[in-house]
Amino acid sequence: MKAEHGYSLVELLVTMVILSVVISGLTTVFISGSSATVNLDLRAQGQQNARLALDRLRVDIHCASAAQAQTINTYPGIKLNVSNCSSTSPVSYCVIQYSSSPVRYQLFRATGTGATDCTSSDATRVLIADYLTSSSVFTTSAIPQYSLQTVGIDLKVDANPKSTTLYSYELTDSIVARNSTRCTSGSTCSVPTVS
Repeated sequence: MKAEHGYSLVELLVTMVILSVVISGLTTVFISGSSATVNLDLRAQGQQNARLALDRLRVDIHCASAAQAQTINTYPGIKLNVSNCSSTSPVSYCVIQYSSSPVRYQLFRATGTGATDCTSSDATRVLIADYLTSSSVFTTSAIPQYSLQTVGIDLKVDANPKSTTLYSYELTDSIVARNSTRCTSGSTCSVPTVS
């Protein structure tokens, strides 16, 4: 009868150590790949969020006959006179902080005309963009001679809640208020008031 030989304890231990090194290496590869996928998805989500917000802003600003960057109920924002295109004028866009660590903001559109514009009790307030990293979104400057009014937009977004700048995305544009009055006096005209 043939002798049956098994594995020695040393052979089993060596095999287990080699197997654990290989499995830990594979686990590290899978975890880093999964983490990269999550980060890529968050970045794409933030970019899409900014593009959709810019599209919505572009529609209202193109319609506007006047635009003024201002503080609306303690929130930085912009008021647009859109009476040429809509019965709900003015339209307000407000940047409201929703988290402090890291600092994040949300962009809301409101059509109210009272003291509650953009506040949590404003029934007309609609979320337009999320994951903003800066409250400095809107600029309106003096209008150059023979030009229409333009509104500067600077959307900085980062959908990754753990990062502050690593996955940030910035989308900027200068949008013309097509229904605004052309500046014909002097070298520049002042920004119109919208209330």
